[in-house]
Formats: sequence, C-alpha cells, structure tokens
Amino acid sequence: MASKPKSQDFFSRIVNWISDFSKEQPAINREGGGQDLYSRIMNRISK
Repeated sequence: MASKPKSQDFFSRIVNWISDFSKEQPAINREGGGQDLYSRIMNRISK
C-alpha cells in the first residue's frame, strides 16, 4: 500500500487536533421532521 502524501497527513492532523477541542452538539430537529436546506444539499452531495 502506498503511503499518503505528506499534505494529507498534515491536513488530517490539523482536523483531528481541532476536533479534539470540540464538543458533540445534539441533533437539530425541525418541525415536521424535515431537514434544513444546507443539510439536504450536503446529503445530496455525499451520496
């Protein structure tokens, strides 16, 4: 298996370092159980 490029490793370390400081936020429930526009767009992109 090829090693990851150094820039990805650096980026991953930064993201992991930042996430260590964050708290998990509770899920946001909208009236009627729908998702907001941003969530719908991000879910569509990630499929």
